Amino acid sequence: MNPYENTRSQSTDSSAKTARSWPSIAVVCVCIYYTASALTLPFAGAVWIGEFPPLAIVQFPKSILKSVVHQGLMSAVHAFGWSHGSRSPDYSMIHPWAMAIMAIAPALLLIAIVTYCTAGRTRIRLVQSILIFATLDALVTFWIDLSSNWKLFNAQYF
Repeated sequence: MNPYENTRSQSTDSSAKTARSWPSIAVVCVCIYYTASALTLPFAGAVWIGEFPPLAIVQFPKSILKSVVHQGLMSAVHAFGWSHGSRSPDYSMIHPWAMAIMAIAPALLLIAIVTYCTAGRTRIRLVQSILIFATLDALVTFWIDLSSNWKLFNAQYF
């Protein structure tokens, strides 16, 4: 090692690489989540430990997000005067919209961040992978919600 060599440029280079690679790392983590979510959802009600379905844990972030979106949409329905006067028809009217927002909003937010923070071929590959894995997860989520009697996304947390 040369004692007269500038070590500042080496540390700057490594921090610049880290700054460029964090969107890729985030996208890989999100794609792993989407894959785990799509693969475990069909079996979420099949495995139980006592009163607890461990595979449903993967769906918990989506369930929380849907609950928050649903409450916001319910407030909007009442504020705009579109309410039927009863909670049940309002809930049924809003459920598909809340599910769609729950599935689309996180992917669009991540695409916006990736588009802003990356450039070139990396951007295209990252956006494509987000779209592919988010679409897969959304299709499985909508399929299970429509075809199953087990309504994982009907919980209200707030």
